[in-house]
Order: sequence, then structure tokens, then C-alpha cells
Amino acid sequence: MQILFVCMGNTCRSPMAEVMFNTHTPNREWEAVSAGLANWDGLMASPLAIDEMEARGMSLDQHRSRQITASIVDSAALVLAMTSQHKQQLLQQYPESAEKIFTLGEYAGMINEEVQDPFGQDAESYLATANQLVKLLQKLFDKLDDKPE
Repeated sequence: MQILFVCMGNTCRSPMAEVMFNTHTPNREWEAVSAGLANWDGLMASPLAIDEMEARGMSLDQHRSRQITASIVDSAALVLAMTSQHKQQLLQQYPESAEKIFTLGEYAGMINEEVQDPFGQDAESYLATANQLVKLLQKLFDKLDDKPE
């Protein structure tokens, strides 16, 4: 099952969620990918995102941003946006996929939880975002584990 994480630029939140998911997934049949709503293909992850993931024993060195496309959305079993604004944009662009588009917080059972954007901020903001993702991903793993295949 492929999980797609979506944010704006695909250089901070969604790549961190992707690498954290793939590193810690309890089920190797689950795989995360990521994309952005407003970005250029091929950008490296933010240096502070790279640093935060390195501090946690994970690497974003090979990450390159990619713009979301219909084929990326179609390939995913689940599309998880970082904020409700991202979700609304996804629903407008891909209404045929509405049944699989949620915010990460919503799907994880924390309906009003929006993953804050650390872009342009300090290392503490990246730490806070990564800690928020840890909490949400654990709830996501629990929910996916309970879901029938």
C-alpha cells in the first residue's frame, strides 16, 4: 500500500514524513512517497530538514522535490495532506480521488491537527515539526494496523 504525503514545496514536511514513515513502518508492505503542490522538481530537502532527520538517524540526502501529478495521486492508496488548505487544493485538483484524500491529522484521529510549516524558520521549528510528525505517524501506524487489507 502506497501512502502519499503532500505539502506545498516538498522540501520540509512531506519529505520528513516520508522518510520517518519508511524508516519506522511496522509493515514493510506499506511505502510512503511525497510530493508538493507548488514547487519545482528536483530541489533538495531544506538543509534544516536534512539536519533534523540526520539527528534522528535518517537521511534526506537523496530526496529531490517533485510536483504532484494525477498519476502520483492515482498510484496512492491514501493521500495525506499536511494542512486542511492542502487538502482543499487536492480535492479541487483531483475530485475523483476525494475518498482517499485527508489531512494527516484527520486520518490519524486528531482532526484539528495541522502540521506546521518550518520553512524559513530556525532549527527549533524543524524539531517541533518532526516531533509533531512522530506523534501523528504513530497514530497513523496504529490505524493502518487495525485496517483490514
